Amino acid sequence: MHYKVGSALIKTENCAKPCKQASSWVLAWIRELPRTAIGLDFGCGKLRYTIPLARRLRTVFAVDSSHQIGRRQVINGRRTTVEAYAEKSLANVQVCPIESKRWRRKFDVILCINVLSTMPLLTVRRRVLRSLAQRLKSQGQLFICVQFRNSHFEGWRNNPRARKYKDGWLVENARGTSFYAIIPPRSLVKLCKKANLNVVKDGSRGESAFVIARGR
Repeated sequence: MHYKVGSALIKTENCAKPCKQASSWVLAWIRELPRTAIGLDFGCGKLRYTIPLARRLRTVFAVDSSHQIGRRQVINGRRTTVEAYAEKSLANVQVCPIESKRWRRKFDVILCINVLSTMPLLTVRRRVLRSLAQRLKSQGQLFICVQFRNSHFEGWRNNPRARKYKDGWLVENARGTSFYAIIPPRSLVKLCKKANLNVVKDGSRGESAFVIARGR
């Protein structure tokens, strides 16, 4: 997604991490999911977690902006597009642009990983969480994760190409301007509750805060 902050255009695709940077503890959680489940990877990026979800679940919907899923980039070591990679290698994955109606259904499992921290507006984060809550089945799980600690974050305080904005940082680099919100565990829980989610588990692992929630 793209957001305007003053004269800067924030391109969230610049924050997408490669498959090799998947967190081991998130992968362990995925391996415990029921094989019959239908899952949603919201903000699928470079398919970092879509691929392990596809290996575990019956069906997976991978959702992101039209630009992110259609542009050529390196996906799991291959230069291609998200759409083309899934079509060739992930038979049980449906890739959808965020504006599509094809993914507007109920899910057993929804992943929203390192997505909220790319959104510069609190109102947008709440709206997204409320929307995802509506996509959950009655016993469905929403797994939310954000990185809130990193050596780069501390370095931005003295970086002339970074400036504080609301609860995060605007950072300029060769790809343009990116935004990174710093959302610690307590703030993530508060955000989820404001979005009318029922938090069943929360905490932190390494540099990341996480919440597992259900709709009310």
